[in-house]
Amino acid sequence: MKGTNLLLRFARIMVFFVCLCLPCSSNSQSELAWWNNDTLIVKGYGLALDDAGSLNNARSLARRAAIVNGYRALAQQAKEIQITAEKTIGSQILEDKAIEIKLNAIIKGAQIISEEFDDEGNCVVELSVPIYGVENSLAEVVFKPVDKKNFPLPTENTDVTGNYTGLIIDCGDLDLNPVLAPVIRNSDNQTIYAYNYLDYDKVISKGMVSYVKKEYITVDDIVLVKVTGVKNYAAQIYDKMSGNAPLLLNVAAKGKDKSRAGDNPLVIKAKDLSDANSCPVISPEDADKILAENKVTHFLDEGSVVFTGYRVGGLRV
Repeated sequence: MKGTNLLLRFARIMVFFVCLCLPCSSNSQSELAWWNNDTLIVKGYGLALDDAGSLNNARSLARRAAIVNGYRALAQQAKEIQITAEKTIGSQILEDKAIEIKLNAIIKGAQIISEEFDDEGNCVVELSVPIYGVENSLAEVVFKPVDKKNFPLPTENTDVTGNYTGLIIDCGDLDLNPVLAPVIRNSDNQTIYAYNYLDYDKVISKGMVSYVKKEYITVDDIVLVKVTGVKNYAAQIYDKMSGNAPLLLNVAAKGKDKSRAGDNPLVIKAKDLSDANSCPVISPEDADKILAENKVTHFLDEGSVVFTGYRVGGLRV
């Protein structure tokens, strides 16, 4: 009997150590992806000890262990977040140890979203830290104030509508990799949108762009392409029965949430991606259109920019 108990305890310990790896692998990428809801979320696991004395004490110790495990998972995943194609939060820490102190302080203030116990007192907690926010966010760790530059001027005279509320860069089926500080360039390698064009406080509070996955919706014989959470996205509608060429229409996505790009976004198709697929490349003509419209309504200054596509973070919808 004693040998059986020791075997069971050994098995439980082995299961616990397996669980230590689960915060990085048990959830799907879509659940863990920071860009999904601008929040870093992990699970921490704690094992109830046989010699805890009582179930309540075992639960308390397991909860404490789960939170510590969650802190460790948060730190690991935070360090893996790409700031640019070449730099992660982890590599930034190697350059400046003060950043690690700030990161650890933010992680210690993580919110406990949920906690669960099984019949033996083992605990699973779910922790989160915000990516953006004026206080206690990862953006505070990543971004530093810089000398702000003016947006470049259009290279050609461009007709201006003057009523666009934001910008959507449609990356189609290109494999878009989310980063905290992306750049938009034209095919002549001119930068038209970057961190040093924006106000530091605005970047900290809401980031530079939002990433939104496109998805198909089939209604009778119509295949409608929409952007989840984005209103009035210019969508392609195909008549499968007649085989007509695509007809470009404005389709309003239902919902109470107003998108980052507003009710009347300028929609531009990306020609390519650069910087390890993190930065959209557009045509010089489209770049001039964006810059000309921004002079009137300043949507770039406000960071009213959305990147969308079918493959965001390697996930095909």
